[in-house]
Amino acid sequence: MSSEAISGQNMQNRLYPQVQLPITYNYNQKLGANNQIQQNEFAFTPIIPVALSTDLQLIVNPLFTFNRNSNDQQVANQQQPMQLATFFVPTHAEYFYAGIGPYLQLPATNANNGPMQTGLGVSAAAFFTPEHWVIGAAMYNSWGVGGNMAGGSGNLLNVQPSISYTNNHAWTYNLSSQITYNNMARAAANQLTMSGGKTVNLFGYHTQIQAGPTYMVTTNSTSAKGFGGLLGLTFLLPK
Repeated sequence: MSSEAISGQNMQNRLYPQVQLPITYNYNQKLGANNQIQQNEFAFTPIIPVALSTDLQLIVNPLFTFNRNSNDQQVANQQQPMQLATFFVPTHAEYFYAGIGPYLQLPATNANNGPMQTGLGVSAAAFFTPEHWVIGAAMYNSWGVGGNMAGGSGNLLNVQPSISYTNNHAWTYNLSSQITYNNMARAAANQLTMSGGKTVNLFGYHTQIQAGPTYMVTTNSTSAKGFGGLLGLTFLLPK
């Protein structure tokens, strides 16, 4: 595999011990009880490894999300609560990466920005990475603490299984799912994503561009419905 192809494969592994800077745009439609809301979701989810010892490292994965929801001529700009997933991972992994650590969700600033409960829980991930392939899943389970239920509950289970293939020419094809279950509302949603893209050398940095359709396989009264789209850009550091 070329160096670009190897980097393209590594960027599918959330536990790979190298700084990744993923920026994604998701288009979702038919949100809300009346199915009239269209959503533009922008997310920045850096992956930052921190060496703790010769045998252990900490993968820090904060999630920053901004939503622009529109309903006819009305626009509501929403920032979801900042989330922080962490994973303690053995340093000398080669083909199998696994980690677990604490999870934190900060409360939203107001009810329009998401749950105003602080969420505490656990995050975990495991990936098998033979040549060309990355197969595995990441998840977190959050329990809401505190009494402010405005904006919904912080009790959430999120599971993200994925499988990807990267060929020798640095083209990567990915099939992933994002399953979210609200423990308080007893409501689940499952968004399926099929994407493809190429890793290139941009200004000396390996950079991956991904795009593809999404589809809501399972929906609830407030989730998106039907088809959407994904556009992603990931930088791998250092050079």
